[in-house]
Amino acid sequence: MRIAEGTQPKPPSPVEISIDTSKVVNTMRGGIGASWHAIEQPIPIGHGGSGWGAYPAAEDERAWQQIYRHASWLGLDWNRVEIEQRIYEPDRDHFTFDSPEMRILYRILDWNQKHNTDVFFQQMWIDTAWLAYPGSRNDPIARVHSAPRDLDAFANGLATLMDYLIRKRGYTCIKWLSITNEPGSNWSWWQGPSGAPLTIGAGLAAVRKALAQRGLNLPLSGPDSGMEVLRAAIKPEDMLLLGAYDFHDYSIKFDPDSNGYIENQVRAISSWTKPAHDEGKAVFFSEFGAIQSTAAPVQPRPDKPAPVLAASEFVIRNANAGVDGFNRWSFLNRGDLDGQWQYVDTWDTLHSRLLSDFTPHANLFFGIGLLSRFTAKYSDVLATDVSDGRMKEWQRVFCAAFRSPNGNVTLAVVNDAPVEFALKLSWAAAPPLGTFFRYRYGKPQYDRADVRVDPEPRFSPAPGTGWSDSLPPNSLTIYSTYELKNEDPGITAEVSAPAKN
Repeated sequence: MRIAEGTQPKPPSPVEISIDTSKVVNTMRGGIGASWHAIEQPIPIGHGGSGWGAYPAAEDERAWQQIYRHASWLGLDWNRVEIEQRIYEPDRDHFTFDSPEMRILYRILDWNQKHNTDVFFQQMWIDTAWLAYPGSRNDPIARVHSAPRDLDAFANGLATLMDYLIRKRGYTCIKWLSITNEPGSNWSWWQGPSGAPLTIGAGLAAVRKALAQRGLNLPLSGPDSGMEVLRAAIKPEDMLLLGAYDFHDYSIKFDPDSNGYIENQVRAISSWTKPAHDEGKAVFFSEFGAIQSTAAPVQPRPDKPAPVLAASEFVIRNANAGVDGFNRWSFLNRGDLDGQWQYVDTWDTLHSRLLSDFTPHANLFFGIGLLSRFTAKYSDVLATDVSDGRMKEWQRVFCAAFRSPNGNVTLAVVNDAPVEFALKLSWAAAPPLGTFFRYRYGKPQYDRADVRVDPEPRFSPAPGTGWSDSLPPNSLTIYSTYELKNEDPGITAEVSAPAKN
């Protein structure tokens, strides 16, 4: 059939991206990483989420070397490490520093210490009968949601653990401490005797006092919840106890028609970053992810290409908004509890046992993973201007420019539209030194665990002049002065001291 003249769809206008190397939007006080947990005892489904299980015993050297290799490939450099009070203080003043779960914790911290990453240490919940409110002690569901009934005892236990890990075992990688997970909601793990959520201010004060008594200057972060429950989680006057603000977001939209929501979300976080930085405080997303549907828990939800791309865009847009660190939920989990969130498959869901060989989980590992692989912690985020790249009324192309402490530059460009855009990239100030290499996650890589990420040989721009290129539909493109072959480890740290905003 002949198409009438003039009815062909109009191609989108080319997008122009300009990076100003003389203007730093923010120097990140963290980086990009994922959640690791040392909790192996099962928690009632729906109440512990995917925050337990899927790790091998600490003595399984072959399994841990696989885990370490995948973590190194991803270049995870700002990692949330999660525990519960049960694993180190199952009874009042009875500390178990050599339990199987504690040995898993040491395995996790060993890798982070060796690779000079920053650890955001997280006590998820207490899960102990002795510390729970009386009506919750014998109910495993209520117990895991209970706030500590004795805040001084709670704080003494957590501070004793921090003293042991930092002073006695030398884990200087621990940079931040959060005392509980997602307070302020009706599913909160900080609930009072009636089951209603409590604010965490008194708990923060008790922990800060206990740390100070031990001479530990470890900043606390909070509220560790969604912005929508902020006032239910912490009172304004108690925010003075915090050294950083951190939030969770699982409402990331991957539907192109939801760009208006995303713009509002970015504006909301922007309203936090500048005043926080003026106070000398960091702002983190300590959990984030996108969910595609409300399918049954065993069905893959957040690992489909659309929500993976949306989560990558979330990092790019919020890095430009001044966020200091991003923790993706999660590095490992069983994938049979509340969706398949894991970067690496370690669990046989059919037979409920560990796999022998641990392999990348498609889309997540190679999609969001490219952001952590090619960025170093404490990077500068450079001012970036994106012109055009629109469909209808919405912007569809976004770029963040990261400059490492040693001067390497990585540009992350997402095209969330179903069409290709022509690209013209230029520098608004002195261009970076060195050659840029191109890496890509797009439709040819979707749903595959055998992807190789090597510099693309057909991309060879002249040094210093910018370049013309094309952005494939629904894709993430990385331009970087790091030349990494697929067998090379990713980038974690280039400096050992945190940068100042």
